[in-house]
Amino acid sequence: MYNLFKMLSGFKKANGEFLNKKELLKTIENFIKEQENFKYNVMVGTDSEMFEKKVEFISVIAVHRLGKGGRFFWKKSILNKPLALYDRLWQEAIISLNISEELIKELNKRKLAFSFELHLDLGTSGKSHSTIREIISLVKSYGFEVKTKPFSYAASKVADKLL
Repeated sequence: MYNLFKMLSGFKKANGEFLNKKELLKTIENFIKEQENFKYNVMVGTDSEMFEKKVEFISVIAVHRLGKGGRFFWKKSILNKPLALYDRLWQEAIISLNISEELIKELNKRKLAFSFELHLDLGTSGKSHSTIREIISLVKSYGFEVKTKPFSYAASKVADKLL
């Protein structure tokens, strides 16, 4: 479904301007380096919506300059077949994991100082409750800090608004 070597391709700025992988990474690097005295939190999250015969996924990379705003980048992916809620939640997590692995590798090459969180559009109540522990365990097995609703705003707020 996804080319794992191109997970950082196809992202856009908040205004819709397309960025290739190199431009995306340079934009993030410049944002962090322009005020290095701040702490930065990088977050990745994905949300999805089911339509008649397809599922749209929106993935977000958010870079928060703590106390001083931030930037976000987004990407839409389409799967041309329906998925049950359980399968969509797993796919959201897998997409975010793949993006996160590549993003962290690339940002670490640039010797940038940041903390990282993977945001899941899952809550402790509601339709996604039964799946939450399994998916969180998977994400933690990759060594990532995990945030869920109501603290997973990259997935549950930013990505959700873009659907």
